[in-house]
Amino acid sequence: MTSRRQLILRLSLPLLLASALSLTACSSTPSKATVAAREFAKSACASLQQLTDQLARPRPSNLTDPYYQTAEQYLNTATNRAADAAQQDHGYQEFADILHRAAETWQVTSTLDEAEPLIQQARKEKC
Repeated sequence: MTSRRQLILRLSLPLLLASALSLTACSSTPSKATVAAREFAKSACASLQQLTDQLARPRPSNLTDPYYQTAEQYLNTATNRAADAAQQDHGYQEFADILHRAAETWQVTSTLDEAEPLIQQARKEKC
């Protein structure tokens, strides 16, 4: 090998190594969108926990009772935060879709019977 080639190789090797290390550092640092999505998902999970706690209490027979209004607020907050997470990171799309179906089911049926399994599924998958 000529001395010119050796010099090129000697100069190129540190650059290649630096590039590889730079790529590794970039891939291990989450993007701002990913960080934001995680925070939205944490918020959704906190609302789901509040909802779960609410649902564990005895349920009044009157559907206009504040119990149901509070529970619906928790579900709506969780649904909105999950949608925010999905907007930032598509990995949360199914989570958002499940909660959206739960909220729609609750509104259409005015009962928790069909919505509750969806709520529990969302919690198990992402919380």
